Amino acid sequence: MRRTGARAHLEALLLHVDPSQALARDPVRFPRRYPRFADAEVAAVLAALLAYGRVDLFGPVLERIFAHLDEAGGPAAYVDAFDGDPWLDPLVYRWNRGGDFTLLFRTLRRVRAEHGSVGALFRPGPVGPSLSGAIATLRTSAPAPWTRGFRTWLTDPADGSACKRWLMLLRWMVRRDGVDLGHWTHLSPADLVIPVDTHVHRVARFLGFTRRRTADWRAAEEITAALRRFDPGDPVRYDFALAHLGISGACVGVRVGPVCARCPLDPVCTAPLPRRRGSRPEAGVV
Repeated sequence: MRRTGARAHLEALLLHVDPSQALARDPVRFPRRYPRFADAEVAAVLAALLAYGRVDLFGPVLERIFAHLDEAGGPAAYVDAFDGDPWLDPLVYRWNRGGDFTLLFRTLRRVRAEHGSVGALFRPGPVGPSLSGAIATLRTSAPAPWTRGFRTWLTDPADGSACKRWLMLLRWMVRRDGVDLGHWTHLSPADLVIPVDTHVHRVARFLGFTRRRTADWRAAEEITAALRRFDPGDPVRYDFALAHLGISGACVGVRVGPVCARCPLDPVCTAPLPRRRGSRPEAGVV
């Protein structure tokens, strides 16, 4: 793919995706509700960790959680005073259960008490080592014994995981525009790695940004390296638009003439023709 051609079509995609409409289906809408840094940060951690699967399934769960936290004075006040909460016991979203949330809130309470904020765990520089260091601190801060669901939140790039949810949190908290909050000013957008979900990985393969079939850490690094050629200072600014191609259903993962013709990436996209009936990826999954 020619570098200049790809850049032009990516820039066109940014104009094509309407943030005001996309935000209604994006988990970043939850931390954006809170004007106070402490509340927005805690809300961002919760929203990012639960943002897997279908948007229309995890969204209502997050609505319930934040309504409960707001009754207690807001996310930060709830965490800082947390000493167990029976309300969490029946809470379920896929493989996460009430006990997972209890451990998470106890961990966040300790982190905030000892470090002042979650953002303080992340050091300036390349995201990989910084994220590994933050995860190590979270693991040290977490009370034992750990539940199986809680462990799924403590992914580490050193293990090869794409760490999509943590990278999404970093994008929200480091970048500042009409979508992202930009609260963690000690970190640079230039050092971010793109959070690779189902949609971003698929489109990145169509654009030749990675050949990896698995959405792992190496795939995230390869995609970020490709995007960094177009914007060295802010390579992940394309992430929101790329992800919402799939979340919105605008990209169905195979070449469909009338659908693809409306996409700014169509001239440089190598999406295949449909192989069989029912082969299109599911919209709304992150």
